[in-house]
Amino acid sequence: MIIHKICVRSNVVRIGYLENEKEAPREYILKSKELARPELYKAMENIFQVMANADTCFAAVCDGEIEDIVIKYNRDNSVDNYVLAGAMHGDDGLVATFKTEKIYARAWMELDNAVRSAMKEAELFIKGKRAQMTLDIEAETPASKLKGGVA
Repeated sequence: MIIHKICVRSNVVRIGYLENEKEAPREYILKSKELARPELYKAMENIFQVMANADTCFAAVCDGEIEDIVIKYNRDNSVDNYVLAGAMHGDDGLVATFKTEKIYARAWMELDNAVRSAMKEAELFIKGKRAQMTLDIEAETPASKLKGGVA
């Protein structure tokens, strides 16, 4: 599975991905009004925290979140670059939205790791392992007990 877009807003989760990329690639967009579990939101927040670390000028005066990630791949399906978009919230109540230029993979390993963590959480959400509610296919039903002798 190749995740190429993650959009996490307060009322919707949208994830664009490619499946069966080697034989017959097919592109899907998962749009869910059911919110993801906190792990996906924490992964998205962690990306902002890595960007706004203590070495940057705005780390002390604001917090924020990443809402969109667009990922581009090389021909060998390795990550080439990504673009991040989100909002910064200042202590003074000011909100500023932003969108980065292309950030090339392996340019900043800590940021790469944070983005890959969000990609992994998005993949788990698509597979139903990070949904808020129990999906029917995940619900366990007790096995019926066999009556009679030993088989």
